[in-house]
Amino acid sequence: MASLRLVAAPAVAALALVWNPPAARACSVCLAGDPRFSEHGTSAQQQGDVSVYFQLQGWRKQSGLLPHGHEEEHEHEEGEEHEHAEAGGSEENRSHRLDLFVSWTPLDRVTLTADLPWAFNEIEETEDGAGTTRTLSGLGDVAVSTSFVLWRNREALASTWLEGRAFVKAPTGRTSRERGGVVDPHLQTGTGSWDYGFGLAATHRLSWASVYASGFYRINGEGDFDGLDYAFGDVVLANLAAEVPVGHAFGIPTLEWLTFGGELNYRWAERDRADGDRYEDSGGSVLYATPSLRVQLPMAVRERQVSLRGAVQIPTTSAWLDGDQDEEEVWSIGLLVPF
Repeated sequence: MASLRLVAAPAVAALALVWNPPAARACSVCLAGDPRFSEHGTSAQQQGDVSVYFQLQGWRKQSGLLPHGHEEEHEHEEGEEHEHAEAGGSEENRSHRLDLFVSWTPLDRVTLTADLPWAFNEIEETEDGAGTTRTLSGLGDVAVSTSFVLWRNREALASTWLEGRAFVKAPTGRTSRERGGVVDPHLQTGTGSWDYGFGLAATHRLSWASVYASGFYRINGEGDFDGLDYAFGDVVLANLAAEVPVGHAFGIPTLEWLTFGGELNYRWAERDRADGDRYEDSGGSVLYATPSLRVQLPMAVRERQVSLRGAVQIPTTSAWLDGDQDEEEVWSIGLLVPF
């Protein structure tokens, strides 16, 4: 049995890497992946537990240039849909995002999570051989989510359970800050819209590993960016993951502090809309393969271990994205402090 685990554990981890869609975005504000998995992995909080998770992410993306304001006017006939005219250049988005997640389990089966983000955005626009770089930073859009255990195979020490998920996002980030005389929706720290979504997640624990899956549908509203009505497309997220506690799986007590993870993070998005027109270089699908490491640190709060997690979402292809788009890696590092 021990030899079987030695062979099977890396095989499952490799399978997770092959079949886990990496999270790429067709828009710069909708990140793929599952923050609940990044925070807690396949573990679950108990009634009365509180935890704080600090996560820093960074990513790069290239796409066709978004016309600003009312540079292009269109004549619309009733019931007719148009593509938003492209500006003929390109933009490169280089962003960082710091999130503070606070999770509280006030009742058995129910966990509430608040997400307070701080965004650092930079966009370099290139048109007719000339380049312009603009930056913005500030508070992003605050979100609140809930997770409810719909079913578990036993009340104590459950090995399999199913959760329902829901969230709502408020337009707390600013949307009208000018840089270079223009208000760029891709540069702003907020979307100016109330967004909401719902989904399911499931966890199953094996004797030497845990597997996890989740699906989510996000509905994005329309924001006002200083006269430009811009709406990021609705989003479907699907995630498949596995975690292998290295010390337990391989029978090495000195490595009990180390957990290896692999994910597939898939994202599909509708095209964005600017003043009712579709923005051509947005929307489509992307799949990321995401290896991760979770490390228990030699410190604890009320006998609960503090841990550090690092991950890299690697896009398998950008060919499924609509128009002129190219996604690059998304890296993240997070610190979990349970109370």
